[in-house]
Amino acid sequence: MNFRKRHKEQPEVETGALSDILFFLLMFFLMISTLASPDAIKVLLPESSTASSPPKDVVKLSCDENKNFFIEGKPVPFEQLETALAEQKTIKNAETLVIRIEKNRTIQDMTELYDMATRLKLGIVLAADKKKQ
Repeated sequence: MNFRKRHKEQPEVETGALSDILFFLLMFFLMISTLASPDAIKVLLPESSTASSPPKDVVKLSCDENKNFFIEGKPVPFEQLETALAEQKTIKNAETLVIRIEKNRTIQDMTELYDMATRLKLGIVLAADKKKQ
């Protein structure tokens, strides 16, 4: 008796067509994703009829290393600084004070300038020098 095993054929799945289909799907989704913009959501922004326009001009104040103060480039003694700032504020109709102060000045000097600006109801911007390379 011949008891040999028969060689059964193993089932195989052809993956060549599957890889083609996956490639086409990948290309399709990549092309569609570049067309869809994340900024496409339309948002209604609020509007105001009573909003004031930003100030047209600012008052520029600078202080050097010897604690000499300059408003718009003109020297002003510290005792008259607040009145000179108030005059410039009314002349220019400004709401912002730009302060340029030397970096070796103390925090107390800066606090005095902030207090003056607060009493005059001026917004403050601290100007800085460019970083030296």
